Order: sequence, then C-alpha cells, then structure tokens
Amino acid sequence: MIVGAVVGLAIAGYVAATYYLQDAVIRPTRPLIRIRPLSPEELQAYFTVRTIVSMVNAGLSAMLLVVYAGIYLKTRAQFTIGLVILSAILLSYAITSNPLLQALSFRVYGFGLGEALPELFTTIAAVVLLYLSVE
Repeated sequence: MIVGAVVGLAIAGYVAATYYLQDAVIRPTRPLIRIRPLSPEELQAYFTVRTIVSMVNAGLSAMLLVVYAGIYLKTRAQFTIGLVILSAILLSYAITSNPLLQALSFRVYGFGLGEALPELFTTIAAVVLLYLSVE
C-alpha cells in the first residue's frame, strides 16, 4: 500500500511537472503570471532567515536523535528505532536545506544535487512515518 501510494504520487508529480514546466522549454500558449523579481536586499534577508532556521532545525534534530537513541538503547522498542531513523532523516534534511551547503554543492546549469536532496529526505521521512503509523 505504501509503495503504491509513493509510486502513484511520483507519477502524479511527473505528470504535473511535465504539464506545467513545459513553458520553460517551448513558447507558452497560456497567459504568463508576472512576478516582480526580488531585490538583492530581499534575497539576502530570505537566505539569512533560511540559514538561521535550518541551523536551529539541525540542532533540534540532533538533540532528538540523541534522546531517541538513548531511549532505544534502554527499551529496544521497534517503534523507537523508527523514531531514531526519522530523527536522522530530519537532521539530514536540515543540513541539506541550509543555503550555505547548497551554495557549495556541485552545480550543473545553475542547479546542483543539493537542491533536490532536502525534498528526497522529506519523502523518506514521510514514508517512515507512514510505515510506523501502519505497523
């Protein structure tokens, strides 16, 4: 059931991206939405806030990981190992979503693997939570 849901949502995402992102490749036939570009000051503020929030998230996730690992070592409960895995994934997400790391990632045509990793970790965390909820 979980695999079917993940595959179905991946296919839906592919179809949506194919339909909505084709404008980047061909001349659009739909009217474009005009969005004002951000000023350098707005971008600086945005990346500053994202950096602060991702560092706080990384710290909190690391603390959760230590707490859940301690609980697992005491109880050996199956549910707790799931929480340890989830905390590790959240920590990975927080680290990879930090703009400082993304600025250092390998880039090809303006995008690097660093931009996709946070979304991948979110997907893995959601699958772990769904699995723990179904068990």
